[in-house]
Amino acid sequence: MLLSVKEFAEEYGYSGVNSVYKLIQKKKLVVNKDKLIDTKFNEDFCKKRKEILNTQKPETITKPEKNSHQLALQIDELNAKLDERRLRGELLKLKIAKDKGSVVETSILNNVIKMTFEDMMKTLVEIPNIYANDIINLVRAEEEPKEILVEFLTDKVTEAIKIGLANAKQAAKKYYKEEI
Repeated sequence: MLLSVKEFAEEYGYSGVNSVYKLIQKKKLVVNKDKLIDTKFNEDFCKKRKEILNTQKPETITKPEKNSHQLALQIDELNAKLDERRLRGELLKLKIAKDKGSVVETSILNNVIKMTFEDMMKTLVEIPNIYANDIINLVRAEEEPKEILVEFLTDKVTEAIKIGLANAKQAAKKYYKEEI
């Protein structure tokens, strides 16, 4: 009977085709020109293998079952390892960029941005108090003050943001002593 390597592996209890290819390389099995194994030509080998299979008791391997909690913990652990590797890669890239001089230390710049943002937020929060009289006058003077009021507030918010950005730019220039 002619069998392919895969069929031979299944028929004679091998774990995969690699095991059969190793036997062919060691000349324990002979294949024909079509790369098929003739069991009649390899009869001695096939008989010995069948005897070995008949004498061995089939081992049943039982994997311990994992409950969903254990699986969830394992997934979390693997995700943490993956995140750690990603972070390590990012840190290495940052270190390389810093060594090349293409990255600037940002701790002081972060403080400048934080202070500027806090100043802008204070200004934005205080806009109703600062411009309360203007808002009251707009509401009293117009029959439909909504559009004018929205435009007024938009202008004041935009102005506060522009001032905050200008202050941040100025503070950054002082630190880096160059134009940004």
